[in-house]
Amino acid sequence: MARNAFALRTSEQSSPDEEFTQNFAADALHVLPDDVLRPGALVLRSAPGGGKTSLLRMFTPGPLVQAIRHRARAPFDEIFAQLEEIGAVTRAAPTVLGVYVSSNGGYSEIGPSINPELAPGLFRALLNARIVLRSLRAVAALAEVDYDSEAGLAEIRVASSVERLDAGQVPRSESAVELKAWAERTEAECLRHLDTVLLGSSAPSLPLHVSIDAMRWLASARFQFAGKDLPYRPLLMFDDVQRLRPWQREVLFSETVEHRTSLMVWIAEQTKVLDSQDLLSASRTDRDHVVIQLEKEWSDRAKKFQQFATTIADRRLRQTGEELQIATSLSGDLSDQRLQYEFARAVDALRAEISVWQGKTNRYDQWVKAIEEADTVDEFQRAVGYAKVRILIARDRNKRQQSFDLDPLPDSDLSASGVSQAAERFVTREFEIPYYYGIERIARLASYNIEEFLQLCAALYDLIHAVRVLRNKRSSAVSAADQETVVRKLAERRFLELSRSVRHGEMAQKLVEAVGTMSRERTYEPNAPYAPGVTGFAISPEDRITLSKASASGSGAVYSELASVLTSCVAQNVFDMREVRHDSRQFTVFYLNRTLCAHFELVYHQGGWQRVTLRRLVEWCQGTVRRTDGRLALL
Repeated sequence: MARNAFALRTSEQSSPDEEFTQNFAADALHVLPDDVLRPGALVLRSAPGGGKTSLLRMFTPGPLVQAIRHRARAPFDEIFAQLEEIGAVTRAAPTVLGVYVSSNGGYSEIGPSINPELAPGLFRALLNARIVLRSLRAVAALAEVDYDSEAGLAEIRVASSVERLDAGQVPRSESAVELKAWAERTEAECLRHLDTVLLGSSAPSLPLHVSIDAMRWLASARFQFAGKDLPYRPLLMFDDVQRLRPWQREVLFSETVEHRTSLMVWIAEQTKVLDSQDLLSASRTDRDHVVIQLEKEWSDRAKKFQQFATTIADRRLRQTGEELQIATSLSGDLSDQRLQYEFARAVDALRAEISVWQGKTNRYDQWVKAIEEADTVDEFQRAVGYAKVRILIARDRNKRQQSFDLDPLPDSDLSASGVSQAAERFVTREFEIPYYYGIERIARLASYNIEEFLQLCAALYDLIHAVRVLRNKRSSAVSAADQETVVRKLAERRFLELSRSVRHGEMAQKLVEAVGTMSRERTYEPNAPYAPGVTGFAISPEDRITLSKASASGSGAVYSELASVLTSCVAQNVFDMREVRHDSRQFTVFYLNRTLCAHFELVYHQGGWQRVTLRRLVEWCQGTVRRTDGRLALL
């Protein structure tokens, strides 16, 4: 059995720089703002698997140098071009000194067992030491000297414009060797005291720093090698900040935003780090820093995300020796001869249904004529055309004031917004024709998260490989029907795993089930009133304020548990939260994850939404559903 190219989990931090750069997708850089290399703080957030770590690593010395060195050949040429446009490189050298600091190095151990008066100082000391060490390592990499060699490091000098009074705890030494020794000593002292776990008072050698001075030190540092200035602008990057304790994250954010220097600081964290109040506060603003929510940025660039995702998938395939492209490995049409019978059955059934109405009135004659005279031999498209007519007939019959059946309605009505997409979904569901297939739809089902896209590809890989083996490695694609089967199975598994994979999992699963059921009911109403379909729910501005207040009041408040469930679902990409203006009011919409949409037979588009009251949402979380006129009650 061949290795599944997408089940292999590559480490963003352990792969060699050249390999990492070669497998990096240049399109990932499109999510960054045009002025990304400006002083100040930039926060990158996403659900797990959004690609934050890879994005940060691309700006560290090794990958930047590789992009410059190999810029004449693919795929480095595309990466170099994007980095040059951003201003991160020139043909001669990088322009930024990327300093990468992980949040995985023992910070969370500075916890309840440590005197709360000492903990912040210890946290700052450890962070200061790590920033200095990572900065010196980055400079050594760009200067091409051995960081672990004292002789090599001795060639690096650190001049600074910071006045002695502003230097803080970071030494004023110009010697990289002395700075490294200080930082290693400080780090060791911090970790040694953490090992004792019995801190009740300050020990003589316990390093307690009053601020994260290393940021000011780095901002003012002028690194020199062999007597010449190294013209790099420092870029300090903190990764996996969700791993810090809440008070540590607060300290980091506070000092990062307030450092008021020329330093560029990027902070990457998972959305789950936000509590309910952070997420739901209607008045929350980010005046002091720029926030990039990766899924949101990609959703505004759907085609770019598809390019980004397929580039990564293609390179994964090449890593295992497969000379394939994911897009051409997945059939993007319904040309399979086995489906022709279903198409004919759909055309006959829909034509017969419409004929009944034609026998009663001539109002719909122009619609039917337009479909029958259309320049197409595609029976599936003809079936979709008849389904459009059926939807429009249902809309016409639902009008409160029926006009006299005298004049046929114009065929221009067939182009009504969303009707074609709704009609396609009606036909595919009613006649069991594949719907979730082809690279564009597979990419959409990933909800703009690269890890979810790779999970979909992993599920499809066995079929891709099997087709190649059976066809003796000739170019061939997995059929639409087979793709549909795999996607539906994966969607079902994703739904069943919600109770374990999401905080408040059982309630989250019940809420998703109710939202999916409601969306399906509204989507398949005969007149498709929310074409192409419903894929989410919304809460009013007043309800959002109520939720935020409940979260602030604590667990005793009526809606605090609902606020926690929604926050957990947004953090894990189960719901995509958006602000939408409707009738001059700002509603908060929660769109269902696209893979989960497949579980409930919904459209792969973003779709429409329905307003639901907080009371109903609480009932849904508890598994209680009330019905009105045969449908789930919303208000």
